[in-house]
Amino acid sequence: MRRYSLTILEEDYAELRRTLAASAGVENGAYLLCRQARTPTETKLLVREVISIEAEHILEASPVHMKIASPSYRRAMKRADEHKCGFVFVHTHPNSNEPHSPQDDREEAPLFRTAYVRIHNDAVHASLVFNDHGVSAARVWLLDGSTQPIERVRVVGKRFRFWFPNQNDAVLPQFFDRQVRAFGPELQRLLGRLKIGIVGIGGTGSAVLEQLTRLGIGDLVISDGQTFEASNVNRLYGSRTIDQDVSKVKIGQRVVADIGLRTGLTIVDRPVTYRSALAAFRECDIIFGCTDEEWGRSLLSRMSIYYGIPVFDVGVKIDSSGGHIRSIQGRVTTLLPGAACLFCRGRITAERIGIESQRATDPAAAAERVREGYAPELEDPAPAVIPFTTMVAASSVSEFLHRLTGFMGEDRDSTELLHLFDATSIRRNSKPPIAGCFCAPRASWMRGDVRPLLDTSWRAEER
Repeated sequence: MRRYSLTILEEDYAELRRTLAASAGVENGAYLLCRQARTPTETKLLVREVISIEAEHILEASPVHMKIASPSYRRAMKRADEHKCGFVFVHTHPNSNEPHSPQDDREEAPLFRTAYVRIHNDAVHASLVFNDHGVSAARVWLLDGSTQPIERVRVVGKRFRFWFPNQNDAVLPQFFDRQVRAFGPELQRLLGRLKIGIVGIGGTGSAVLEQLTRLGIGDLVISDGQTFEASNVNRLYGSRTIDQDVSKVKIGQRVVADIGLRTGLTIVDRPVTYRSALAAFRECDIIFGCTDEEWGRSLLSRMSIYYGIPVFDVGVKIDSSGGHIRSIQGRVTTLLPGAACLFCRGRITAERIGIESQRATDPAAAAERVREGYAPELEDPAPAVIPFTTMVAASSVSEFLHRLTGFMGEDRDSTELLHLFDATSIRRNSKPPIAGCFCAPRASWMRGDVRPLLDTSWRAEER
């Protein structure tokens, strides 16, 4: 059965709450315009715009009823059609926890019939109810006039918040007792409902996989196109010296199975530089980027902007010569709309991405470019030591937990953490996008599915 979800940026959610609160004690409403993302099992509604209902268009309003003039919603539907968006009607039930009422059912049916007539795209449309505390009910209206529940609402920003239509009060396994003592049962139940992706299952990625599994994440998606080599055993969790030529995702699968928490797992045995591989991560709530390749990082940067999926990009760099350490640096960068992307920060470059992509798709031509001096030569495999990859992995998981709970303080909103191991120092910063970068204009945010995916060209699919 197809699932439906809605994602909204924190600043848009705050604007929506302010708009709905403008008429205290009586029903109020607003419209959302949403782009969409469709996978084989889920349709995501991605909020692009909040539209308030002008006072002159509210013909009647009481604590249990409101009547809106047709020019109001028709104007919003016209805008949805022009911008290839779905139409979402939001209204309040003040001082009530009641979901959609029988009156809502009667009045929304013709409203959404009109939406399907006036909006000429294949988007689905939806209806949300808010009470004084936030979302209290959410559903989509389908073309045939039937409805389906929205399975989750995500609010993405300084904090990550989730709403689900039914409260999960199931008894938690004793495995999680110590975590529940720290953060409480509600966080543990939330972790069990999340779907999280890990791109790259090497030194940092395997450590992230181990930690997220033991935290009790409900579903994981992992991707890696490499097989195990003897040099990996010093840092790849769950690996054995006898695993030569076993795919890294298969080792990850074995790790998750051996832990035994019944974690759902999807494995993708190729890098995210293949369209089919990256597309598998569109259903995720959050992604950890643990790939060494700038090409893959560039795609995750774009994905965080287009889909509103937060990405924790993780990396470790050891500068060593002749066994002498000059510096050891670790980094956790949080990517989401409104924050500087990896291009803005100078963490990745178009030149490097170009040679990486050519090396993967046409190795002979890439080698010739390097010989002729037209492309930077790619370094030998970088040094890696397990204490540093593990610590940076743990730091990224801690950042994830903070975004869910705020345990580091409500004012802690940095989007990058730098570990300077050799200097015993940690620094953090927040940077806005650079003007002119693809991530800066709001028009790039929450675009969802476009053709081609992420507005980029893709390598040919194999097998």
